Amino acid sequence: MRIIIAFLLGFLVSCGASTNNEKTIKIACAANMQLAMDSIAVLFNAEHGIQCEVTTASSGMLTAQIENGAPYDIFVSANMSYPNMIYKNGNGSKPVIYAKGRLLLVVNNQNQYASIDEALADPQIRRIGIANDKTAPYGMAATQYLMETGKMEELKSRLVTGESVGQINQYLITGAVDAAFTSYSFKVKNGNKFNYFEVDPAYFEPIDQAIMILDHGNKHHASESNELLKFFSSLKCKDVLNYFGYLAE
Repeated sequence: MRIIIAFLLGFLVSCGASTNNEKTIKIACAANMQLAMDSIAVLFNAEHGIQCEVTTASSGMLTAQIENGAPYDIFVSANMSYPNMIYKNGNGSKPVIYAKGRLLLVVNNQNQYASIDEALADPQIRRIGIANDKTAPYGMAATQYLMETGKMEELKSRLVTGESVGQINQYLITGAVDAAFTSYSFKVKNGNKFNYFEVDPAYFEPIDQAIMILDHGNKHHASESNELLKFFSSLKCKDVLNYFGYLAE
């Protein structure tokens, strides 16, 4: 599977580059899923001849766009609460959990910390990135962790908020922060360039990531949208999700 993923990442084509002979569906995708979704889109297109035009942002921001009529066919969310809200408001079909997310603390210096507690206690870690806990599920999980462990009061002056996991990842890569809470897929892409600590999931609510067909998909691209929904339950798709650090059974 790693060989397949490496091939996909090496030869990835743009998801939005559809041809006249192919159908296209529009996907609102949580920022943490961008890497995995790119690979899934390539496999899906090869199997079904359907292109995926992917827009990424925080799940909360995408939900606001959907509720205001944005013409997305599919919503790939980082949690269940936003899809459930859309479903209850009558703007999409019932959401389905496709994977559980994993929260990491990523540290961008070369100090060899023994634990996440030691890393966060180091005064050299002056800026700690965290996604907006009002709109980004991984930011919500990180905030829950800091509250549950009693670290929030001590660290809040050092927290730097980004609108999504994607922005937090950019902060890490550019050195704008010294550490950050993000999704496990960051480690898969960046390897040993950083130090990583997985956050104990006992300290936050499960990150149940969900997919749903939206009203626009049901009305305009029902067949194609249903094919992608089914593809997310395939072994091929689950292999990709597991490769990028998600827990897909």
